[in-house]
Amino acid sequence: MKTTSLPSPVPTRPRTVLIGSLLASSATFIAFCSLVALYVRHRQQARIVGQDWFTEGSLQLGPASMMLMTLLLSVVTVQWAVQSAKTEDRPHQFMALGTTLLFGVAVLNQFWFVYQDVGLAIDDSKAALFFYVVTGAFIAMLVVAMIAMIIATVRSLAGTFGKELANIVQASAFFWHATVVCYALVWYTVFVTK
Repeated sequence: MKTTSLPSPVPTRPRTVLIGSLLASSATFIAFCSLVALYVRHRQQARIVGQDWFTEGSLQLGPASMMLMTLLLSVVTVQWAVQSAKTEDRPHQFMALGTTLLFGVAVLNQFWFVYQDVGLAIDDSKAALFFYVVTGAFIAMLVVAMIAMIIATVRSLAGTFGKELANIVQASAFFWHATVVCYALVWYTVFVTK
């Protein structure tokens, strides 16, 4: 009996970028959850002794909710970028990445408005300190997610399409999704429950 010899399959490259992004996103999310837990603990201790955490009306829910809606829209556009990278649709990928970055800039702009509107100095109280620490940590996370999106955009401009580029866009999307979930935590714990 004669067998035909088939060529050996091309070895697939491990998805190190995706695994690394998943691990980094998980670690960042856990660190952020720890920070929010500290915020909640100190807020509860202040309430137990009868102190006001924030004065009535100092934090407005409207701008914070608009940031949440903007970030939820960015989840759609970042997934659009991932799908476009997988199907090698260059024009739609650039539109999706650009729109996602635009949503990120809009959220940064809205935070600038919130900081101006709140008018708290960082050394006013423990509440003000924790407000700036928690929201500042989110802003840092958003800036890192935007840098990851910019790197994916530059790589797609300079490189060829394929699985490697799709993995880079997907890895950036993992971190973006973790950023959006972290803001949902900020929205609920800082702005809703005050």
